[in-house]
Amino acid sequence: MTGRLQSISNPLFFAGVLLFAIGLPLSMFLMSVSQLIIIVAWLFNGDLKEKLKKAFSNKVVLLLAAFFFWHVAGLLYTTDLQYGFKDVRVKLPLLLVPIVFSSMPVFSDKQFKTLALVFVASVLVSTLISMCIYVGIIPIEFHNVRDISVFISHIRLSLLICIAVYLSFWLFRRVKYGYGLLLVIIWFLYFLTIIESVTGLGILAVVVLIYAIKKILNSKSVRLKGIIASSVVTAVTILAFNIKNTWHEVTFFNEAELNSLTMHTANGIPYTHDTLSREAENGHPVWINICEPELREAWNHRSKINYDGKNLNGDEIKRTIFRFLSSKGLKKDAHAVQLLTEAEIEAIEHGVANADELIESNIHNRLRVTLWELNNYRSGGNASGHSLTMRFEFWQTALQIIKQHALTGVGTGDVPDAFAKKYDEANSMLETKFRLRSHNQFLAVAVALGIPALLLFIIVLFYPVFQYQNSGSFLYMTFWVTAFLSMLTEDTLETQAGVSFFIFFNSLFLFLKNKELDKNFI
Repeated sequence: MTGRLQSISNPLFFAGVLLFAIGLPLSMFLMSVSQLIIIVAWLFNGDLKEKLKKAFSNKVVLLLAAFFFWHVAGLLYTTDLQYGFKDVRVKLPLLLVPIVFSSMPVFSDKQFKTLALVFVASVLVSTLISMCIYVGIIPIEFHNVRDISVFISHIRLSLLICIAVYLSFWLFRRVKYGYGLLLVIIWFLYFLTIIESVTGLGILAVVVLIYAIKKILNSKSVRLKGIIASSVVTAVTILAFNIKNTWHEVTFFNEAELNSLTMHTANGIPYTHDTLSREAENGHPVWINICEPELREAWNHRSKINYDGKNLNGDEIKRTIFRFLSSKGLKKDAHAVQLLTEAEIEAIEHGVANADELIESNIHNRLRVTLWELNNYRSGGNASGHSLTMRFEFWQTALQIIKQHALTGVGTGDVPDAFAKKYDEANSMLETKFRLRSHNQFLAVAVALGIPALLLFIIVLFYPVFQYQNSGSFLYMTFWVTAFLSMLTEDTLETQAGVSFFIFFNSLFLFLKNKELDKNFI
């Protein structure tokens, strides 16, 4: 019986890894089931003592195990054990997956290419399903374009798309019909613009920049160096020019409009004017020429969302109306509402605050919104509901907690309570529903377990990079840059999807890939 189990263990293990790759973009359930299959296959393989000895002779496995058990130790001084045990359970793959992957046979070239293709195909299916939702083929209602990612968060999906792009590029010359993968890469890039993923596009841009610099340094061809360098300079110049122009759009304030204020609407109702506010849309001041009695009646006549309610993003809809009408250069009265098209009414209901968002590209709109958030925040505006500037509040709150618990942190289970308490103490302007955790993995570790644990985590991340066989690996290094950058703006290891993303590819590229497969690939 033992011999039979051993004979099926390797095929079962490979099937489990394939299922893991499929589950990452498509199913949380498959992620969990696949890990159980992988562990069962590992047990079937026998020689457990020898495999454990092999696993723990690897410094990467030892470091990850130490990091995991530090979280277990953090339960000793936590008060919310329920949350603490949940956090430990979520992080359990950080211990188990490296042990299993590092002690199983390395995949053959064929197995690894098959796995890579299956993962790329799974990500492709996930994006196609999302696009079907976007265009209405699949009748699922969404309020924000990012909600079309129905299996995992749009941020996690964008990270998986990045990995799929790297794998597609790596597979290009290694499989038949490799040119089809170039079309897949183009599709992935287009999809990232559709979901307005600054994270995904930004990470890809950084990876391309790193490898462009590497190519310049390693190439002996002066002509090739010149082409790459000029391309990089041109791309950076275009980006900087677009950011500068968009910043001007966001911050421009037409002073002349303050000198020609209208006192009454066409119906004789007085306007109100706040001439001290510097908030503007497309240069038009937002808080002048406002007649709320007319707006309320006209808006409630055309929309199912009450004027005094909230838009579908959870913000005050009347403020969205003010900003949208201002962006069109209109006064805020009944006549202006009557001029709006049905598409514009619907856009306002969904939280669109500038009319140009209906005619410009998604990614440019995302840039405009991001810069508007920064300008609003520096002017003293409330960060609630604004993804970038809320992070500033999260980070500041996390740093305050770390100052008070620098050595041990607050404990594995007390992180949410610590943040809630600190927000209250600071009288944070953030609405309760937006009072979230750090959204930075390094701060998250320090809050929970202290600065010594943070130092261990940094070693866990950087140790494999300085191993010679990994520093030349295209797949490992592109994954590593992606994971590292994601941790600067996200609590990557605080969710099942994030932990699974990190530990799967970290362990796959370190332990199951032939080290010579992509060494010096670029």
